[in-house]
Amino acid sequence: MSDSEPGAPAIAFVNLRDAPAADAQPRMEVHSWRSIRAPAGTLHLVTLRDLTEERGTVRVTSAITAVDKEAGIVTTSSGRQYALMRPAEEREFERDLLQGGAVRLGLGDAVDVSVLAWDQVEIG
Repeated sequence: MSDSEPGAPAIAFVNLRDAPAADAQPRMEVHSWRSIRAPAGTLHLVTLRDLTEERGTVRVTSAITAVDKEAGIVTTSSGRQYALMRPAEEREFERDLLQGGAVRLGLGDAVDVSVLAWDQVEIG
């Protein structure tokens, strides 16, 4: 959990090994996300889920292996699919959580490529 200020939500930072198995959770709808390029060149999603006044979860996916531009679906090396329901997160508080989550989860040298990623996706 995060070291949050009084009244701020407690945020769990979860790496990909803590996610349910891809066969148990094959597809996720993602409403709050940013895309990052790791120093090794791999692309990942950083997602924010279940944000309430009390808590939320930031997760970094395994490497992106495929993008279905027409459907707006990203597939990662785990086999899980992420349906991008909206453009990359722009709200300041949520964006800061996502960017801070990437740092906290070991991707501090990653580069945010969210605008480029969204340009590659076509929804409906």
